[in-house]
Amino acid sequence: MNHLRRTVIVAVLLLLAAPLFGSAPASAHSGNQSYLYLEIFDTAIAGRVEYPIKDLNRILGLDIPIGTDETLDEVRARASTVHAYTSEHFSIGPADGSSVWPYEFGEIDVLELGGNSYAVFDFEVAERFDPPPRTFTVSFDAIIEADSDRSAYLLIATDWGSGTFNNESNEFLRFSPGDSTHVVDLDDTSWWKGMGGVIELGAEHIRIGTDHILFIFALVLPSVLVFARWRDDSAPQWHPSAQFGSSLWRVLKIVTMFTIAHSITLALGGFGIIELSPRLVETIIAVSIAAAALHNLHPIFVNKEWVMAFGFGLFHGFGFAGLLSELGLDRSNRFPSLLGFNIGVELGQAAIILMVFPILFILRRTRLYLPILYGGSVLLAVIAMAWATERIFDYNTRVNDLVDPVLRWPRSAILVAAGYALATLIWYVDRSRGRLRPVLDPEVETSEDPVEYELVEV
Repeated sequence: MNHLRRTVIVAVLLLLAAPLFGSAPASAHSGNQSYLYLEIFDTAIAGRVEYPIKDLNRILGLDIPIGTDETLDEVRARASTVHAYTSEHFSIGPADGSSVWPYEFGEIDVLELGGNSYAVFDFEVAERFDPPPRTFTVSFDAIIEADSDRSAYLLIATDWGSGTFNNESNEFLRFSPGDSTHVVDLDDTSWWKGMGGVIELGAEHIRIGTDHILFIFALVLPSVLVFARWRDDSAPQWHPSAQFGSSLWRVLKIVTMFTIAHSITLALGGFGIIELSPRLVETIIAVSIAAAALHNLHPIFVNKEWVMAFGFGLFHGFGFAGLLSELGLDRSNRFPSLLGFNIGVELGQAAIILMVFPILFILRRTRLYLPILYGGSVLLAVIAMAWATERIFDYNTRVNDLVDPVLRWPRSAILVAAGYALATLIWYVDRSRGRLRPVLDPEVETSEDPVEYELVEV
């Protein structure tokens, strides 16, 4: 009883602390503004311009369909017109305004967000810097020069010096009619801001990385059980673990081996020593979830889930490295970026485990836990194979439409809180009816093989 009370108290405190790990970034897009994103890399400046398609149609006399399967093809077909218009109304150069830096356009995309459609045009400044200046001039009056009711926002999407990565919502400054030229000042920088930003990026990647979250779930589900056999029965099966400490130690081994494995390949991939196809890596990550889930149904590495965590963690590390490669890091800050990102990943997965593990420990002796283990594992395997199918054949199974809303913050926190309440209720009901399953003799739990044992009522 005291174990349960302490478990619930710890779980509630952890749940209340969970918002410290961040919340989902809000979208900056309202449908009535254009957006200019800048990415400040180690030797280059790049970015993208996002125009509401409805404004491009109206201002430039285009007829791009909105929100259809043909939208992207039509935007690309009219790219030369938009490129020419952008070149006339957007410039970037030294802070003194003495010149401008030429830039080249790159990829084209369409963004559908909140019922609004945007045409997205990437660009990169042709000049190379060592390092890029922290102050420079930006002029932008596209759309607003023809419509005084419109405005535009500049956002710094990536900048190590200020600790900014993947920023999608925090506007830096505003362009409006009569106020379309600004000096961008990024001088408020420090090494610690960069490190803090990349740590936050790592934690955020775990929080929104549905595949990594489900891999952790698959490994942690059996952590409160022990696979062993009766003395008079040759078929081993799952039984409740006796002690919170031994179960937590088992989780610690899983997490530690996963950390070691993905740290190795994160470094190899981050430094460009080994490069694998992103599609191959993402496919193997999906397969790893299915393998871990099916292992719960028929264990091969009996009570040694850490072996799977290490083996598949190697591929998860390459997945993390792929994300870091998009930041354009050079040797001057690549090592601290790898270190900070890894720390963020550990904080993110620790937060998830510490919130979920107590629920599993409360439920482990109830009659519902084995159906939860088997049913949950089958569901995880189905989802993972759907992802693998998408990544192999480039076919959208739309499984993310079902999974992402469930795991999205703060809905996920509400589900966790409800999980504690429901788990505690189920435990009390089974206890009052004398239906709690007996646990193993604690000494048996030190074995990593299915052994003969005596059940102990506690």
